[in-house]
Amino acid sequence: MHEPHKIKTVRRTAFPNLQERRAHLARADFNVLRLTPEQITFDMCSWGSGAMSQEQVAGLYIGDEAYAGARNFEHLAASVREVFGHAHVCPTHNQLGNIKLVTTTILPERGAVASNSLNLRDPLKPRGILCPIFRNHAETVFTGDLDLAELEESIETGVHDCNPDDMHPIGIVHVECFADAQHPVSLANLRAVRELADRHGLRLWLDASRIVENAWYVREHEEGQAGRPIADIVRDLARTAHLVQIDGAQDARAHTGGFLSTDDPEVYEKLMNEVVVYEGLHTYGGMAGRTMEVLARGLVEMVRDDQVNWIMHQAERFTARLREAGVPLERGCDGAYIKVDEFLPHIDKYVKDAFSAALYLVSGVRAVNPGMLYRDRLVPVQIPRLALTNRQLDEVADAIVHLWKHRDAVQPLEPLGQFRWRDEVRYRWIFPDIPEYRFDCSPHVIHTIEYVGRLDREARRRAIEEAGYNTFLLRSEDVTIDLLTDSGTTAMSTEQWARFEAAVPSIGASREYADLVSVLQDVFGYRYILPTHQGRAAEHILSQICIRPGQFVPGNMYFTTTKLHQEMAGGVFVDVIVDEAHEPESDFPWKGNIDIAKLDRLVEEHGADRIAYISFEHSVNMAGGQPVSMDNMREVHAWSRKHGVPVYFDATRVAENAVQIQLKDPRYRDVPVRDILREMMMYGDGCTVSGKKDFLINIGGVLAFRDDAELARKAEEMLRVYEGNVSDGGLPVADLAAIAQGVREMQDDAYIRARVLQTRYLGELLMEMGIPIVTPPGSHAIFLDARRFLPHIDQDEFPAQRLAAEIYVETGVRAMERGNVSKGRNPETGENYRPKLELVRLTIPRRVYTDDHMRAVAEGIRRVWERRHEIRGLRFTYEPARLRFFQGRFEPVD
Repeated sequence: MHEPHKIKTVRRTAFPNLQERRAHLARADFNVLRLTPEQITFDMCSWGSGAMSQEQVAGLYIGDEAYAGARNFEHLAASVREVFGHAHVCPTHNQLGNIKLVTTTILPERGAVASNSLNLRDPLKPRGILCPIFRNHAETVFTGDLDLAELEESIETGVHDCNPDDMHPIGIVHVECFADAQHPVSLANLRAVRELADRHGLRLWLDASRIVENAWYVREHEEGQAGRPIADIVRDLARTAHLVQIDGAQDARAHTGGFLSTDDPEVYEKLMNEVVVYEGLHTYGGMAGRTMEVLARGLVEMVRDDQVNWIMHQAERFTARLREAGVPLERGCDGAYIKVDEFLPHIDKYVKDAFSAALYLVSGVRAVNPGMLYRDRLVPVQIPRLALTNRQLDEVADAIVHLWKHRDAVQPLEPLGQFRWRDEVRYRWIFPDIPEYRFDCSPHVIHTIEYVGRLDREARRRAIEEAGYNTFLLRSEDVTIDLLTDSGTTAMSTEQWARFEAAVPSIGASREYADLVSVLQDVFGYRYILPTHQGRAAEHILSQICIRPGQFVPGNMYFTTTKLHQEMAGGVFVDVIVDEAHEPESDFPWKGNIDIAKLDRLVEEHGADRIAYISFEHSVNMAGGQPVSMDNMREVHAWSRKHGVPVYFDATRVAENAVQIQLKDPRYRDVPVRDILREMMMYGDGCTVSGKKDFLINIGGVLAFRDDAELARKAEEMLRVYEGNVSDGGLPVADLAAIAQGVREMQDDAYIRARVLQTRYLGELLMEMGIPIVTPPGSHAIFLDARRFLPHIDQDEFPAQRLAAEIYVETGVRAMERGNVSKGRNPETGENYRPKLELVRLTIPRRVYTDDHMRAVAEGIRRVWERRHEIRGLRFTYEPARLRFFQGRFEPVD
């Protein structure tokens, strides 16, 4: 199982060290509720912290914010009718607004609220409203079911609070789906409660904030419900109630907001008349139009079966990991609820806050039970919906287990006064002597998601036939996991989007341009920085100003667009990469290196004057994302100075190369990536960059020169003709801002290390399955060796092209051919080049997919491997003259 979505944007996570966490706790008076998000690594709360979809985020921009009759209200009402089947909707600002309206308009004076939820007591008790709990304690599966006999007896006699002479009638029956996030309710019990309420003239009030998790539990455990769509069960649950409330910050994954819905015109009229007093007009109820739009979209999305399955899979998996380690807990629909009195039995008072403080101290994780101070002895460790990966959750669980092993060292808290609510309490505390837990996972959480294609196998077969067996011609919406390229497919961060939105358009100079130049000058050490609309534009300009017709351009293996621009300028590309790069089974760690002897032979045969420049690529793409060693860059630099030949880097994947040096060269093990990167760039005279890779952006490129003012002037002249203004390179100012921030983020050691290790992880999975790949695994992609995968297919029948198509049909994963089709034809003979490397590239977009996605990819390729002998080759039905791999179309050979 893997996520039914990919990551659209990320929010970078703080990793305060132990000393910083000690200081943060002390300043917060050891109350973790007072910590800010910037001080927390993982905030384990499911309220308002889920990842929204890109459709929900888009909704933020179409709220019409009308005071009366907003379009967003109409959309919300339509969504409620679709999901719950209720005719009337009354918006509120949040869950407390719901409770205020219901208790004001429907609950009779002195009436009590019968419920299965302890959570409801927090807002009712201060108002003097009794809230007796009627759970059926004999039930072991649906532990949120109400005890019908006890409930009916109390309806008939009334209830009291410590004084039998002061009886209060039951005025309304409240049922919470998955009560307190721990106790699911059966559909049968809910229907019985409705029948009982009708019999006694009471209304059933359903809290459906966690209704989809409850529906999942009904489907999995209630007789007669197996196999039903979640949407159908959700509607059945909602239709049992006279009145339904939603906290928009739960299942609907809005950050706030709520509503009450009903089919009862009388109830609706009361709500409309009262909502203007406490909330706002009945068509917005205290919500901004944009919030209503987000809530409306989230309501429809929340009943997706694949999404609900994933949310529950994460919760059960997380809980199981803790339980296996012996951690005392109760299950929850959104995580694990730690029994802190058993976790810290030596602490009598304020044990929940002692647990929370200790967990934050050792790991930076916040888990807290908000609300009233004395309610129960559980601390929820809730999973923000769709916001964390399983790898991150595993490490959060391991941090709790780490604390469990050192629990005896935790000291009691000393309160500094009398308090009622957890957010106001202040403590003194002695820091326990516990080793800290260190995270080694992606340093970001998921901010927004993008749903992916879910075609079945037959539909995928039709799709690849319509695309002419060319994965470039598939529609993105028909792809489940898109590994076609890492170019422009990055999940940008919230900081990048903030800078993007704040940028001021300009036809001339801008602060964003100045910032980009300053950042790149600092990172590269180069004086002249020219933005371009993307990398191939920089290649075009460099080729035109530096290559005379007939000159040679030695490089460490060709790249398609780079080689084409060099040839269009009259140059002749010469491959001078080390021989190991052409051996897919070689484990040589620096397959991107340039062979100095090959450079010497080129000079001997043609002279140094016939060499335009050395085209030196970092993390060589066509070789399998293979890195260049620092020693080789020094050697090439020394050679270039001796012969008067400049070196221009393709620095598109410079950060990935830097972290490979950190991982593979012991001398650089403790050197920050930023410093390694700066040293690498010392050995060049300039560079081109496709910013859509390491710069963590969706568009843009750079051409840079160390100190050659004349070349920079020539480049600026061409830039004005082909690209745009010198101060923007044909890009909007907003993209310049995003690029500058992306360059800052790409240097983060935790991020770039996680990025490269994820690629390695996929490679190791495939190697364990016996599937032939280019070794060692590269930085940005894993390359399947199609010649060994499909040895029975001749190279002129394009085995890599067919393998990429077969992987899509089998799995929904889109990959890319990098072999005979990409290399093209010899212009003199018209024959295919038949390169030694016939590869399928599985390219990992940055910050987009998780380890679970990678496992799904590997398993799918294994299935293709097991039927590889059935696969046949392809022939062209349409072949473009240039870069044929983009638009070429094929059909299977007989």
